[in-house]
Amino acid sequence: MFSYKNLLYIISLFVFFGCHGHHAINSKDPAEIIEKKEQLSLNKDYSTLGELIYTIDFQVKTDNVNDYEDGFIPWIQLEKPEADMANLHNKDEIVLNNTSVEILIDYPLNKEYKFTITSEKDFTREQLLLAISKQYYILYEEEENSATVKTVPLEKRTTMYNRNETDGKYGIWGHDIADLVLSSILVYKSNNGKTILALQIES
Repeated sequence: MFSYKNLLYIISLFVFFGCHGHHAINSKDPAEIIEKKEQLSLNKDYSTLGELIYTIDFQVKTDNVNDYEDGFIPWIQLEKPEADMANLHNKDEIVLNNTSVEILIDYPLNKEYKFTITSEKDFTREQLLLAISKQYYILYEEEENSATVKTVPLEKRTTMYNRNETDGKYGIWGHDIADLVLSSILVYKSNNGKTILALQIES
């Protein structure tokens, strides 16, 4: 005969396995999750943007030939690009003959971020860099303002140095702006003639 005692036992089983199942989902190694996201970013296909026209590289002159034999660091920081601007190779070179371009940011974001920049005439390497750096600050601020899971301050990170994943407008994971560097920009031409830039960001 089915008794009240049996009912309590069944309910307790549901509670036990329900809680442990929830724990299993949330106990994934954060470092492993970041590693998987990094791998996906490395293998991202941008062919849907259109035809790849050319690539804009960013190199910073350096005296450290032990680490950089050719005398150039193959990227520039996004947190404080002004600090390296004097040594940015060909910073005044016109690299885009457009007055308006769309830029795609997808790293380290779960949801893509697009913005448009304009110029009276063409774009130099320096102009693009400063616009991209500025926009990263804007989107990181929007993320923090819209997130319920806030960024753990650097000094309070105990189990992992990386930035925790937040649940705001873009779902930023793994990296603070201070971690990010720009190595190159992929210039695409869409089917309707629009110029779209995809960023090669490293950390």
